[in-house]
Amino acid sequence: KGVRARNNTYVMGPPLFSSSKKRAPATGGRHPHLASWLGFDKHAVFQSFFAALFLLLLALTTIDNDDDVINNFDGGAFITKRKKIDAKKLTKSIQNQHGGEHEDEDAKKAVNYAVQLDILSHDAELKAMTLMRERDALLRALDANDKNAGSLDEFAGEDSSGFGMSSSSSGKSLSYKKMSKQVNLCNEDGTNVNCPKRLNVFEKESSESSKKAFPKVFVYDVPKQFTSELAKRYGRCERDQYGTEIWFHRNFRDDKNGVRTMNPDEADLFFVPQYGECFLWSREMLRHENQGQAMEETNEYFLEVLSHVKGKWPYFNRTDGRDHVFVFAGARGPTIFRDWQKEIPHSIYLTPEGDRTLPQFDTWKDIVIPGLEYDKRLYLEEYRNELVKNPPKRKILAMFRGTIDHPAGFAYSKGLRPKLKKIFQNATDVIYDTKVKDCDRDCYVREMTESVFCLNPLGWTPWTLRFYQAVMTRCIPIIIADNIEFPFESEINYSEFALKIPEKDVSDILETMRDMPEDERERRRKVMDKVWKQFTYQRPAEIGDAYYSTVKELARKVRAHTKYGRKSFW
Repeated sequence: KGVRARNNTYVMGPPLFSSSKKRAPATGGRHPHLASWLGFDKHAVFQSFFAALFLLLLALTTIDNDDDVINNFDGGAFITKRKKIDAKKLTKSIQNQHGGEHEDEDAKKAVNYAVQLDILSHDAELKAMTLMRERDALLRALDANDKNAGSLDEFAGEDSSGFGMSSSSSGKSLSYKKMSKQVNLCNEDGTNVNCPKRLNVFEKESSESSKKAFPKVFVYDVPKQFTSELAKRYGRCERDQYGTEIWFHRNFRDDKNGVRTMNPDEADLFFVPQYGECFLWSREMLRHENQGQAMEETNEYFLEVLSHVKGKWPYFNRTDGRDHVFVFAGARGPTIFRDWQKEIPHSIYLTPEGDRTLPQFDTWKDIVIPGLEYDKRLYLEEYRNELVKNPPKRKILAMFRGTIDHPAGFAYSKGLRPKLKKIFQNATDVIYDTKVKDCDRDCYVREMTESVFCLNPLGWTPWTLRFYQAVMTRCIPIIIADNIEFPFESEINYSEFALKIPEKDVSDILETMRDMPEDERERRRKVMDKVWKQFTYQRPAEIGDAYYSTVKELARKVRAHTKYGRKSFW
């Protein structure tokens, strides 16, 4: 069977009998290749025959018509509807893996069965991939006919490698001049994140029409020792970049635009308050507990919260938690709850870490949220307006301050940050440095506002708060993290203002930045002026900020539940 990857493609396992792994040598006069495939059972050939028969019947139930199944197999060619496979060549390849040609009739039969099974498996895999593409197209077509629906799987089929930055056929990164000539950023259906055909996020929506799309959310009342008392005891928790677990709770609880419902029976979704990152931080950083002990205590914390929710209300068990929402505010996501796969595998996670390669993030059900920026100079509109009205001179080409050379070596940032250090070592118009005492918070913000580009290379994980800080200071973000998913990709065309450079192509980054003309740089800054608020958490929450943009994303989940059933969608 295939394994569905995050970009909605399929990664197939190896053919059933054609692994290139070495087998242990056979003993007792048995042929090595029969011994390694079938063991020493004297009925090995019959076992192989029945296995072939079983998979043949399975393939017949998978493939549509007679044209798709075997037309002929005589040891020479195996013909399917899509392609002709050279069975003799495949047979020879399998024999070579196991010691060459054999006179043993049992061995010959087993090889023939293996070839048949390989090809049937290959054909069924192709068919499965075709069916999935047809399914995706059907979902988009159904969704297009529903005027109230958002695209249900548009974010699942994104091309995360072509994010406003194409690659040449030679594998070298294109300069901005070359890149800008390649204007076709759309997939076949025009639904991917870089396509100009998408719904334009900059078309103003009335606040009333936005409110109508909001789901009804019931907020569980969990004991204060799990939430507000933690936040009061550890004030840093609500000011840290991971403070979204606290702010989402407060915003849902205090919502004035019809999102919160006090009647759980009319709720579309259920919000479970928990401050797991705050709890874990207090154990690791304040009590200086070792990681194992801190994680164990955090696991018990989550289990107590869940025990309260499940014991007092019946709604979690009704859907196995599929309509329940948790905020996991840190880069580790739900893994800070060791039993997450057992207890809440189907729930919706709000998380800043949109890494599609990680098992704890599912682009179908989870929502990427911005990290929390608490500095008023970055999130308040009055400061933003001043930046637009009296723009500072951007005398710095690019800037980055953060960890570069980590003790973990290549494991940290895949070696990208040290590589960039070498690239920029002679660039006098680039700030690429660690955090230093001479540059405090004021210095850091000033450097961003005076830079044309702000660099966002991955660290331990793809996401970084720098991206949102860059947008808030009108500094054009450059993303170097292949597997990242951003917040609200269903409505924001990131390629309009950000540049994403593949990790393997960073060698040409200086040329790419310097080649971009000033009018294009200014155009991108003006685009950021239209979307920046969606990355901020206003106090109190406002229509169009990060909280309400997330609520709109949750509304898409509700429409999915309504259309396909609460238990069938994920």
